[in-house]
Amino acid sequence: MQADDKNSSDNLIVDGFKFISEADTQKALTDVSKIKILDSRFKASKASDLKAIYDKSLENKIFKTPIGWMYLYGLRKKLLENGYNQEDIPPIPVEVSFTRHSAFEGLTVKQRVKHVEENRKDFRRIFSLSLNIALILVVIIMFIIAITGETDNIINYKSNVTNRYAAWEQDLKEREKAVRIAEKRLGIEDTSSYYEDTTEAQEE
Repeated sequence: MQADDKNSSDNLIVDGFKFISEADTQKALTDVSKIKILDSRFKASKASDLKAIYDKSLENKIFKTPIGWMYLYGLRKKLLENGYNQEDIPPIPVEVSFTRHSAFEGLTVKQRVKHVEENRKDFRRIFSLSLNIALILVVIIMFIIAITGETDNIINYKSNVTNRYAAWEQDLKEREKAVRIAEKRLGIEDTSSYYEDTTEAQEE
């Protein structure tokens, strides 16, 4: 395992620079290739030729890693040795930040405390709002369940009882109709008057 880690680490080294990723390593290798091409095509001995290579490299942003920047730095030194002034040579742009920036950077202690307190207030406000919304949703869901549920409760009690009574009444009518049909088929006389007399007697 250690040997594998060592091999992986060695693969990230290019010309004495150790990079942190394979992507950066590939960029460094590309810079090495570009340097070789420039050295082979431009055997410049004149300071003006060196200046042209230097300027074009900066203008086209050819180099992306410290290896390329070091090459440009070498050209810059040669130009200075050949009589150019610092003002005549554009600086080498380093488009990478070497410092971690913080939101608290440049703030006084009082400003930092205020910033933390504001963040806490924002968090409490958001948390309170989210909790209220969740509670409202729970109440709505419970209300819907109470209305649509078959179990009697304070909300749907009247509706459920009315529905059950209607169902019972319909069932009784159907049973009574079936009894009358059976009586007629069996030749039994209509006894409805008897039932009515009995009911009236009981009421008296």
